[in-house]
Amino acid sequence: MKKENFLKYFEGKILAFGFFLLAIFLILLAISAYFWPDRLNVLLSMTASNIIFGRMAGLSIGISSQVDTALLIAFNLLIESIMVLILYPLFVLSWRSLHVVSYKPLNDFFMRSQKNAKKYQPMIRKYGIMGLVFFVLTPFAMTGPVVGSFIGYLMGLPHLTTLAAVLFSTFIAIILWTYFIKNFEATLIVYSDALIMVLSVAAVIVLVWYFVKGKRG
Repeated sequence: MKKENFLKYFEGKILAFGFFLLAIFLILLAISAYFWPDRLNVLLSMTASNIIFGRMAGLSIGISSQVDTALLIAFNLLIESIMVLILYPLFVLSWRSLHVVSYKPLNDFFMRSQKNAKKYQPMIRKYGIMGLVFFVLTPFAMTGPVVGSFIGYLMGLPHLTTLAAVLFSTFIAIILWTYFIKNFEATLIVYSDALIMVLSVAAVIVLVWYFVKGKRG
């Protein structure tokens, strides 16, 4: 297939903005490593856990490590926003057969996401944007902001409408789950080191598995 300059598409501009936010995120981690090295491990653990296991895992680590609530909410919102702003345009471009990447695990993820998006799309369409908001708020497997943004696209919503609904819902969900998990803060603090260790090891195992799978593909 003939290669095209994906930046000429609006999805390409969204993707570029997502990578811009990713660069800012990495700079913030570098600044944290220099000025607050003792907090870097917590931030990295939150990041990996949120990406691989979902927001509840990332928030649980932050709360168990007694991260400031405002910072906790902003940090996890940034993580999930970056995921949406990168994966959503890649999904759209892939749907249009404009393959920007050919990494097999990522393509497999899009294929699974397409099936789930198609599965939930008729039900969510019935309730419109409110259905999409509720879907993003739900903490079950294969729900959340990334798949929610895919469903918004399949519903035919404009890109900005989809992203606004998904990111606003994500912000509300993070606030709600932060205050819900804080009810168990005392227990989390007691087992904070074990929690970080278990989730970090699990994250490494998952990443290695994806890497090996990609190499074999």
